[in-house]
Amino acid sequence: IGHRLALRTWVAIGVAGAGMAYMYADQVASGQWGGTLLALCVPLAGALNWTLTQRAHAHGDNVDLAPAVMVGGLLSAAITLPLAWPLQSTGHDVALLAFLGLTQLAVPCLLVVVCAKYLPAPELALLALLEVIFGILLAWVGAGEVPSQSVLLGGTLVIAALAGNEILGWKQKNH
Repeated sequence: IGHRLALRTWVAIGVAGAGMAYMYADQVASGQWGGTLLALCVPLAGALNWTLTQRAHAHGDNVDLAPAVMVGGLLSAAITLPLAWPLQSTGHDVALLAFLGLTQLAVPCLLVVVCAKYLPAPELALLALLEVIFGILLAWVGAGEVPSQSVLLGGTLVIAALAGNEILGWKQKNH
């Protein structure tokens, strides 16, 4: 769609990609590739979605994907509800799940839809990697699930790539 990416963004993509690959290498090596493959599909689908949305905006089509976020949530709930039946969750569990659904799914998805109007798709995809990092951090802090050494090192590479890209971009804009 004509976006020219700065060298800093290409470097950030490479470093973040290497960090993500390193994070998931242990799982793939141990034969647990199904979840890893599914996890890889999410950012690829997001990047494709953002690119197509930006292409539509570039051609003058005003695409509002906020309703699609709601429809996607409803479809996900409808598809997964039979798999969770009979419900055995307590009211406290349901409240926690609702809170996580709102803060980890609904709000971030709506923010991405809004940001897609202003940020190039590759930069948006880079920033979306924060979801992976924060998910790991939440599992660590909230559930005591200690990440492996490869996850810590890979996550550090991802954060360094994202921070470096944003700091260099900010400096370039202010000079």
